[in-house]
Amino acid sequence: MDANEARDALTLVARRRQQTVTAGSAAWSARATWSTCASVLALGVLTDVGMIWLWVLLMVMGVGVAWNNGVRLRSTAASRRWRVALVGSFVVAYLAYVAGQFPARALDWPLPNTVGAAAACLVIVTLVRAVHARLAGSLRP
Repeated sequence: MDANEARDALTLVARRRQQTVTAGSAAWSARATWSTCASVLALGVLTDVGMIWLWVLLMVMGVGVAWNNGVRLRSTAASRRWRVALVGSFVVAYLAYVAGQFPARALDWPLPNTVGAAAACLVIVTLVRAVHARLAGSLRP
């Protein structure tokens, strides 16, 4: 391999590495957002009908697919601040899930957990997604 081929190979490797990092830290796609919200809504519906075991089965299958098809980036430690913010945003989503059930139960709506799940989806789309994107952006080398 001569010097030009080596330089071209290094340029190609650097470009592919940057594409991988960019893909791993890009904003959530519509597909990923829909998948997350569908999972939360499924939890609400399946809780209302008493079939939580089916949701657990679906999550195990989803984790298996993600494990096999996932992109692995070089491990870079995220800042503690962004990790705490991400956990906090999931806590806010859970609180929205619980708070969304109160009006549904007060009005005797038939699917209170589903209403709570819809409230949690709103928090996921507005807050969790943004915090996760910032966390992923901070992991760029």
